[in-house]
Amino acid sequence: MTTHVLQFVGLSDQDRKAAKAFDKLGKGDQVEVRVRRKSGEDQVVKLPPKAAALLETALGHLLQGERVAVLAEDQELSPNDAADILGISRPLVVHRMGLGDLPFRYVGKHRRTKLKDVLALKSRIGAQRAAMEALAGNAEDLRRRQGVSPTRKPKSVGRSSSRTSKPKDVDQLVLGTINAPYRRTINSTDLVACLMSRDWQNWIAHVVTFFTEVRPELVLQFARLHAIPIRDLVAAYHAMTSATGETNPALERAFERLA
Repeated sequence: MTTHVLQFVGLSDQDRKAAKAFDKLGKGDQVEVRVRRKSGEDQVVKLPPKAAALLETALGHLLQGERVAVLAEDQELSPNDAADILGISRPLVVHRMGLGDLPFRYVGKHRRTKLKDVLALKSRIGAQRAAMEALAGNAEDLRRRQGVSPTRKPKSVGRSSSRTSKPKDVDQLVLGTINAPYRRTINSTDLVACLMSRDWQNWIAHVVTFFTEVRPELVLQFARLHAIPIRDLVAAYHAMTSATGETNPALERAFERLA
């Protein structure tokens, strides 16, 4: 069985200082690679424009101290490799595979997914995060229209008051964010039940997205409108973190302010 391992290449500080970046390629520029053999013979390879642009990009990242990996789109990756590219935990990658969000196959007992499918998922996650930012802006406008200061700190999480948003408005913002990247959609009733019981075996990806992608003030507002006590919300967050390794420092600071 062939094991595919995602290998990154980086330059040492000494190599970076010795290397020189070439000016940005322009239209009509040509790039050649010169290889000096042990025999002393030089071999020159002329690169096509797209390959030259790839080399320029890779060199730029290397000179900035970043690591670079070059893979074919059909390269198969392990869940750990996919997690590195996606910036999420391995358990969440495996869960996405189980949901059908990330195609995979078994090689023996091991899961393998193609790079092109990982990049497609990464693109969807990026689009979801962009949508989240737009939704967060809508939430901020909603708070302003209701006369709630965006810098005002919530005092408690309990029953909704006359000055808070209508549940359907907050639910739309929260659910629009957490359902965007997935084929299955969770409703507010099931989400509240998951948070209160901390039994989310079938909804772990959605719960992770709720805690990590929804803005902290909107998380707290959702909990307040649905009468979720702060202690239960914090306990649900820590249970999620223990299960997946995902964290949200901004939300943790919001919890500390409420303590």
